Amino acid sequence: MGSGNCYEELQGEGGSMVNLLTANATKNNRDKIKVMLDAQILNSLDVGWLPENILLVTNFDYEYMGVKARKTEFNPQCLTGSKMYAVRYALEYYDFLWSHDLDAWQNVWFDSPEIKDVGATTYDNRKFNGGSIFWKVSALDIVNEIIDTIETEGAIREENVLNRVFKKHSDRVTKLNFTYNVGCSNYRGRWEESFKPVKVVHFHPDNRLAWETHALDRCKLGVKGISDRLEGILRRNYKLATELKKK
Repeated sequence: MGSGNCYEELQGEGGSMVNLLTANATKNNRDKIKVMLDAQILNSLDVGWLPENILLVTNFDYEYMGVKARKTEFNPQCLTGSKMYAVRYALEYYDFLWSHDLDAWQNVWFDSPEIKDVGATTYDNRKFNGGSIFWKVSALDIVNEIIDTIETEGAIREENVLNRVFKKHSDRVTKLNFTYNVGCSNYRGRWEESFKPVKVVHFHPDNRLAWETHALDRCKLGVKGISDRLEGILRRNYKLATELKKK
């Protein structure tokens, strides 16, 4: 991240949970990311977040529905690790964060879960998934260790580093129920073991198979994976199928 402090306007919110979004765009994907940001912010406000509790950190100018990006520079090598840098800076001002990928959608409202210093889900009860993580300010040393390791090793992705550091500090990491991050991999298993209603669904709406899995019951579970509310939000921003594509 750049040396400038892009958070100088922020005021600490005490114990309130903050919805942290991070967007590190390139010239080739900026338009696509802006569409996803529009949908994310619209969904966050619609599900119940206040604009002042949505923190958006980007490397480009952006403002939508009262949420203005804090513009900064990110590590150019580890794009997926950009949110770790945002987490580190945000924990200087906030006590509790929910940091998640732009394609991880809040399906229903939820309050902050009970965690130790960090709370995260896994892909299959083994490897932690970096796409939806809750952080307390007491985890700042863990965040710093992840970032230092990314930089020392020149890592191009953060998840392997994150898993190694989490394993080292396993007594401080809470493994959360899948309900906080149901993605496309191992979808059936994660869905079946999730507390219902599922709180976070993780998929790219413009990926046909992903959309069919979450919204059109591609896995034949007999239930739609996303709420009617979220489906309406996504249809406002994407052209989405209403039935499974015939083989």
